[in-house]
Amino acid sequence: MSLPINSDEILLPEQFINQAEEYIQKIIDYKMDKIVLLQDNVIPSVVVIKYDKLTKMLTPGANLDPINREKISREMSMLLAVRKRIHFFDNLSDEEIVGLTEKSDFMRPTKGNHVFEQGDFGKEIFYIVNGKIDIYGYNEQVTGDDPFSHLTTLEEGMVFGEIGAITGEARTARATVASDDAFILSITLQSSITCSNSLSYVKVYKNIIESLSSKLISTNNQLYPFIKK
Repeated sequence: MSLPINSDEILLPEQFINQAEEYIQKIIDYKMDKIVLLQDNVIPSVVVIKYDKLTKMLTPGANLDPINREKISREMSMLLAVRKRIHFFDNLSDEEIVGLTEKSDFMRPTKGNHVFEQGDFGKEIFYIVNGKIDIYGYNEQVTGDDPFSHLTTLEEGMVFGEIGAITGEARTARATVASDDAFILSITLQSSITCSNSLSYVKVYKNIIESLSSKLISTNNQLYPFIKK
């Protein structure tokens, strides 16, 4: 079936489901201005989409609106201020970061408090603005009421919690505040991937994979002398 340029196309629900690629191609080829959706012979709504707007919608990252810095939260302003220090935001624009971030919060936990426990679930990623965080792991060889061993200490400018936030798996260690001046930025990414943020997610995942690879290489180098013996 041929269509004149700028004509309307009536898409019945079953036709659209069964021939989705064909109809999308028609929209692109004929630069249709209007799509009328019918359901049970009743028109619930008419959606008017200009070709340039439709093209923008189907292009990953193209429909990000400019940031209105007067309306974004104080926490989001802080996030954008330190974004260059956060490795998984490398090569992302401010607009992409705002589009990816569901929420961001400041935390001023007291020394000795746990940011999260091993085995907890959470979508938050944490950036240390100031202070130190101790990381502990469960050790079955340790006796007593708190069978955890110290693994490492994280300092200002470092990120933690990204593995559990991305994979959805339980936290693999305990994070405990190690200083009185701790100031942490908590970041929660959008849970759904859409046309508008898909390219941004690809960049984030690539950055996290590269970071985890570097951490793995560093750990292997530290363990190698002991394995060699």
